Amino acid sequence: MLGYFPFTEDTCNGKNRPMDLTWWDNDDGEYWHDFVLHLERENYFKKDEETLEKLFCEREYTPSNIIGIMNVRNQKRIEELLTQAKSMCKVANALLIFKTNSSGKSQKYFDEVYAYLLNKHNIVESNTDYVSDISGTLYMYYKNEK
Repeated sequence: MLGYFPFTEDTCNGKNRPMDLTWWDNDDGEYWHDFVLHLERENYFKKDEETLEKLFCEREYTPSNIIGIMNVRNQKRIEELLTQAKSMCKVANALLIFKTNSSGKSQKYFDEVYAYLLNKHNIVESNTDYVSDISGTLYMYYKNEK
């Protein structure tokens, strides 16, 4: 928590839809003044656009940092969501993590993880990791593609 005050299903005093996790700082006893983090995690494919809307919506308090973790069907859908996110993002530090099974292997778990760091309307960094099953334990590893 890094010294911040965490809240789950936070609505900012009923003014927003419930947010999965928020971190706040600078409580003066009546109000919170610094909205440090908004995190959303979504497992349902059909709620990916709704999750982006929750993360990047217009609101009275804008978080300094945003993290969105979503399951998506494939790489094409990731590209569509990134296009939307870039047009919606107004914060300097937004991390979007997409879990997918786009390799085509038939297994019960996702096997690729794509992470994108956005600074307002630009992707400033990205990374891809892969998941493998070794004797029933899932491991994530980064393939150096140099």
